[in-house]
Amino acid sequence: MAVVRSKVSRGLPTTVKPMLARLSRHPFDSAEHFFELKWDGIRAMAFLEDGRLRLLSRTSRDITGSFPELADLPSQVGARGVVLDGELVCLDSDGRPSFPLLQRRLSVAGRRGGRDNPVHFIAFDLLYLEGRSMMAEPLYSRKSRLHEIIRPSDMAQLCDLVDGDGAAFFQATCQHGLEGIVAKEKSSPYLPGRRSRHWLKVKRVRESEFVIGGYTFAGGNRDAFDSLLLGLYDDEKRLVFVGQVSAGLSGAAARELGRDLQRIHVEECPFGSLPRVRRLMFWCRPQVVCQVEYGEFSEDGELTYPMFKALRDDKSPGDCIVADAPGWPKLLADFT
Repeated sequence: MAVVRSKVSRGLPTTVKPMLARLSRHPFDSAEHFFELKWDGIRAMAFLEDGRLRLLSRTSRDITGSFPELADLPSQVGARGVVLDGELVCLDSDGRPSFPLLQRRLSVAGRRGGRDNPVHFIAFDLLYLEGRSMMAEPLYSRKSRLHEIIRPSDMAQLCDLVDGDGAAFFQATCQHGLEGIVAKEKSSPYLPGRRSRHWLKVKRVRESEFVIGGYTFAGGNRDAFDSLLLGLYDDEKRLVFVGQVSAGLSGAAARELGRDLQRIHVEECPFGSLPRVRRLMFWCRPQVVCQVEYGEFSEDGELTYPMFKALRDDKSPGDCIVADAPGWPKLLADFT
């Protein structure tokens, strides 16, 4: 069930599954939608009752103890019996959400109490108020009540929204290196646990060409590789490992590619340093180029959310360089 009623509290449920958004490939304008930033953080449901906070993850795991810096969140909300839907984020020096900073914060959770890279709770929906469900009410009404009860602070903030101008907002987020936007119908109810077209996410997508330097196997079938090991050349002509891709690779075309890579198998690793991959790795001559769609580079220079698109026989491996890859981390620029 998406909502589980508590045996102790007469008002709030024990869990509420978050409503999810469907993917839309293109941004759009609409007078019937609010547009919000797609936060690069961790989805969390905040239960506020009797001055106490309970934080649940997207999978309903209790994560309250991992974020002691949010213990006073109930004092920022001028109401009781409240359930908020929101995102836990870490902000960089420019005030932008940063998942690498959040990863650092998670690595020290419970040891330094959030003093390093403290999280902020970004509230974007109100599900219960004074113990009463708000989920059947339209989004514009829930947003209005949310703005009435939240006292913005460093700890808790309201999610800003844009009314109608989705395309320009999406372009602005891309220019600032942000993840994308979410379009939400103003009249939509909250549908816990459902992925609905009432909410549409538009993600910034990057593409580039990469050199295949090897491949991995997860099983015993040598005709069906598990992933491709990808690289880009730095200024000193070294092949830098930038991650692996498996999504988008299947069927007869993948098996044929696997056989082609085995024909150019080499014993020595072509990358400047050995990839830290916990699978059986095989190397090939770095002469095959592929096009990959991805979300971003991580702080240590590996692709996030990669998707194989096509082989590029028209591209030279030597033209696949880190300087041309969209989103290559500035922090790594001096080390490659």
